Amino acid sequence: MPRRGEAQDRRVTIIGLGRFGRSVARTLFELGYEVTAIDRDERQVEEASDFVALATQGDGSDEELLRSLQVERSAVAIVAQGSNLESSVLATLLLKRLGVPFVVAKANNALHGEVLRRVGADRVIFPERDAGVRLAHTMAVPHVDDYISLSPTSGIAKFTAPPNLVGRTLADVHAMCGAQLSVLALKRDRLLTVTPSLDERIQEGDDIVVIGSDESIEKFVESGLAEPRA
Repeated sequence: MPRRGEAQDRRVTIIGLGRFGRSVARTLFELGYEVTAIDRDERQVEEASDFVALATQGDGSDEELLRSLQVERSAVAIVAQGSNLESSVLATLLLKRLGVPFVVAKANNALHGEVLRRVGADRVIFPERDAGVRLAHTMAVPHVDDYISLSPTSGIAKFTAPPNLVGRTLADVHAMCGAQLSVLALKRDRLLTVTPSLDERIQEGDDIVVIGSDESIEKFVESGLAEPRA
């Protein structure tokens, strides 16, 4: 987030409290941000009032409302509504005009995204498309919990250590599956180890984050699902 002073860095405005906007608002709240949320739906606003600093019922493309809420004091604003193209574009335009330094906007398709960029969105995201990409990539490796695509055939994957990897070192697993990938991190309870040593021994419940081709990720995971060691 842009550096504009510690207090201001913790302020975020979210327009739209559908499933995506609500999820972002809740997560930001848990991370300690001061969130102002706006939605036309009274029920959505009432539900969000439990986990945001301020929840307001109204039109996020209403300039007078945005000014009254002092959204320009936010370091970041997120336009999380996507079903109404006109409203999302107007909200993005107004947020930039009012001086919000960084605006993230949700788009439903490529054309919508192009329009949002043209009116000033600093970042455009495609939640539905990206979720579809993650799902498609994980179909071949069902035990992967999360996936970030880096190319059509490679990415970053997170998964819980399969049973047959427990007790082995990372070097053992590399030798066993012949996978050409890198282990980026290993999470054990609340401890996160970045670029762990190949001598690190995997324990039950460890979360492993790797980067490489889909084929290599599949080999790595499947090696831990093979028949147990004698």
